Parts: sequence; C-alpha cells; structure tokens
Amino acid sequence: MLAQQQRSGGRAGKVLAGVADQVLSSGTNYLTAFIASVVLAPDGFGFFVVAYAVVTIYSAGIRAFVGEPLLAHLPTVTDEHRRRHLAASSLGAAAVLGVLGALVLLAVGEVVGGPLTWLVAFAPWVPGALVADAGRYVFFSRSTPTKALAVDATWATVQAVALIGIAVGGTWSVASLAAAWGVGALAAVAVLPVLGLRRPTGPRTWLRESRYLSGWFTVVAVVGQSQVYIVLLLAGLLLTTTDAAGLRAVQLLVYQPPVTFMAALLLLLTPAFARKAADRAAVDRFRTVALVAMAALGLVVLAAIPLRHVLLDLLFPQYTAFAALVIPVAIQSVLAGLTVPFHARLRGLRRPRALVGAQLVTTTGVVAGAALGLLLAGVDGLAWGMTTAGAVSLVVMAVVAERAPLPRPQEVVVR
Repeated sequence: MLAQQQRSGGRAGKVLAGVADQVLSSGTNYLTAFIASVVLAPDGFGFFVVAYAVVTIYSAGIRAFVGEPLLAHLPTVTDEHRRRHLAASSLGAAAVLGVLGALVLLAVGEVVGGPLTWLVAFAPWVPGALVADAGRYVFFSRSTPTKALAVDATWATVQAVALIGIAVGGTWSVASLAAAWGVGALAAVAVLPVLGLRRPTGPRTWLRESRYLSGWFTVVAVVGQSQVYIVLLLAGLLLTTTDAAGLRAVQLLVYQPPVTFMAALLLLLTPAFARKAADRAAVDRFRTVALVAMAALGLVVLAAIPLRHVLLDLLFPQYTAFAALVIPVAIQSVLAGLTVPFHARLRGLRRPRALVGAQLVTTTGVVAGAALGLLLAGVDGLAWGMTTAGAVSLVVMAVVAERAPLPRPQEVVVR
C-alpha cells in the first residue's frame, strides 16, 4: 500500500511539474511580448511582434522535427549508453538547425528589410534557444519533467535579471529585448550538463535514427498551425473587429487556460505510451486514466457556463455582450481535451502516417465548420461550427488511435 501511494505521489508530482513547466514557458513568452508592448513605441513594438513571431514559428517547426520525435523514440531505446548518445546527438541536431536558421534570419533581415529588419537582433540567439528546447524534450522523454522545469526556470530567471538590468541602466529597444531573451536561452543551455545531459555531438546519428518520425511530425505541426492561421484569416475577413475581439476574450477565459494542461499531458503521455507500446493492458490503462483526467478538467471548464456573466464581468467587462459564446467555446475546450489521450497514443505507438491522416481530417473539418458557421451566423456560427468540428475530430482521432496496431516487439526495442 505504501509503495502504491508513493507511485501515485510520484505520478502526481510529475504531472504538476509538467503543468508548471508549460505555465512557465507560456507565461514567459506572454510576458516578453507584454513588456515589449509597454516599453517600446508602437512602431518598435510592431517590428518586435513580427520578428518574434517569425522566430517562434521557426522554433515550433524545429521542435516538431527534433523535440517531438524524442518523446516517441527515445523511451524505446533500452541501452542506456546509446540513449545518452542519441540525446546528445539530438542536441547537436538542434544546434546545427539553429545555426542554419540564424543565417537565414540574418540574410532575410538584411536583404528584405522593412518589418523583417529586426530579425538580425534575434538571429544570434536562435541556436541557444533551440538547444535549450531540445534539452527540455530529452528530459520529458525520460519522464523527468522537474529537470525540464529547471531549464525553463533558469531561462526565465536570467531573462528577468537582464530585463531589470536594462530598466535600471540600459535602453529599451528591440535589440535589448532580444538580447535579454537570448541570454536567458544561453543560461538554460549552460544548465543542461548540470542536470545530467551530455554536451551536443554530431547530429547525423539522431537525424538518421529519427527520420521515420521527424518528417511526419513536422507535417502534423504545419497542418495544425495552418488550421489556426486560416481560421484567424477567415475571422479577420468576415467579422467586425468587435466580434473578433469578443471571441478572443471568451477563448482567453475558457479555452486558453486548459490548453496549458493539455500540452503538459501530451508531453507526459507520449513517452509513457512509447515505453509500454507492446503492452496492450498498459496502453489501455494509460488511455483510460488520461481520459478520466481530461473529463475531470472538462467538468471544471463547463462550470464556466453558468458563471459566464460573472466571469466576464470580472475579467473582461467590455465583452459581457459575448457571454453566449462561452457555451460553445467551453464545449470545444472539453472536446479538445478528450482528444489528447488518443493523440498521445498515436505518437507513442509511433504511427505517424495515421496521425497525419487524422490531423488532415481534423483540420479540414475545423476550417469547413468555421467557414460555414461564419457565413450562416457570424461570430456565433463560427464558435458553434468549430465546436461541431471538434466533436467530429474527437470521433476520428479516437477511431484511428484505437484501430492503430501495437508495435511488434522488434519495433519497440531499439539497439
């Protein structure tokens, strides 16, 4: 009984550390942009937003190419020496892709100019940021989220100290904000060996070993991001600015907060599924426990529906007229959460083609639902159209994940 309680406490601690890491990572990104909006003139903030967005999108692409395959592949490697070697090689891959990306950003900033001029301020720091992020994913693949949290905490702390230094004795600019962000990233890289990772080695080993996943996972990330931007484009073209702002306020109230927990659960579940991929009972148990957790989170989210007027009046008083949107957006949030265990299952079982197929169906449904809803009923139609698409997406993801065969033993154990 005591051992079972200790295991349960350990699992709870890992979940809390994973959620804390996601909160810290997302919060740091948000505060970076918020501080820029406060200290820079409107033109300068506009340049910052463009440059930071480009860097963020590139980082997300490399995370899909290097980081996410780590979660699915590294837990299947049984030999500890090889596992450590692959981890170091993955850091090397992130470093090489970071240098290549930095060179491209420098060239674009110098040649294209205009709003992209300030890419040159971020470019030198990109390799460090990508290596630090890859290190986080190595720790998640090892089911040690507390170490990933330590990486992000180091980054955030050093960045905060740098920002304080600028406020006290420096000059606010896009370059100084980029430098504070970059110095934090370098500090995060410096702490990786302290936390037990080897220094980056040649990328070829990891790129060769992960190629059966990296391309597919990158396609999933690109398709998923395109879904977001297409819906935003449709909303921008067909909604008034007031309606678009009201919808965004409601999303911040009932959709954005649980997304942090969903992201953390995906990071924790994928290596768990990968590690036990050949054990049908363990895979089903992980799925059931995760569904129960997401259903419990969904009940909390749904509680916002009867409280919608109070919550909007408290947090977004200028958008109380959009209280009706809380109902479809809350339901959409619950449906999105319930897809996470199936998403993690497909990743952990290393069925990337099935994952891409499911993502394509999901994206098509969301875009079609959003467009049809917008045309029929404006912002209310958009919200309900995306909710309907979310229900379809849940069914598709569940069917695909449950039908995906478990790996054969030789697929699980890697030399």
